[in-house]
Amino acid sequence: MGKDTGNFSFCLLKIDRAIVEALRTALEVVMPEIMSDNNLRERNGYGQFRWNVIIAQLREQCQYLGWLDCETCTRGAWKTPVLFYTVSRNIITFMTEDTFRTVQRRKDKGKHYLCGGACFNQGVKAQYDQLKLDLPGISEDMEKWVAKSKEQLADAVHVAVGDIDGHVLVLFEVRADQLLSVRAVRLTPELEFSEEEEDWSKYIRMPFDAQKVIEPQQNAEEDEEELVELL
Repeated sequence: MGKDTGNFSFCLLKIDRAIVEALRTALEVVMPEIMSDNNLRERNGYGQFRWNVIIAQLREQCQYLGWLDCETCTRGAWKTPVLFYTVSRNIITFMTEDTFRTVQRRKDKGKHYLCGGACFNQGVKAQYDQLKLDLPGISEDMEKWVAKSKEQLADAVHVAVGDIDGHVLVLFEVRADQLLSVRAVRLTPELEFSEEEEDWSKYIRMPFDAQKVIEPQQNAEEDEEELVELL
């Protein structure tokens, strides 16, 4: 049996609620309104275009939270949203559940930015049931791509943030313009789920005040041991 991660928390204060609300607003409100206002029936390129709306909502919902940067990482013609929270020193990226399953099983997955992100996660352990998966490995010739992806993610946030201590992937599932689930996970270098996982689905449609400023915890010297638990 896999480890019960129900009590685990990344301790992201109310950032988790803001992220979920940004996803919900983009997927359930803004995108359907765009379709309706422009009398659009076909959905050619819908899945790709909605990321522009998601990025806009992340910036709008998260700008009130203090010490939280929302930037984008350029990968060719594509831009993926990257959040960075100074207190936890973690970068946060986003992906649908379906896309993640595809990337996880790619033979050339070392070229994907997720492998670069996973390199920030040192010493994480895979969930027990994940060890049974027969996932493609990362070949030596892919190591340069992994290093490049890690560098690109680091460059996406402000240089003044200093060292990055970890990467958190926010996975979400949407069907028929309905946000069904959201979870935050930390990945191993092989893109397995680690034991660090938190379900954020409970925040979908929960009342949320985007105008409320969240005061971040101070990285005081006496709090050092407590902050280590957040990483």
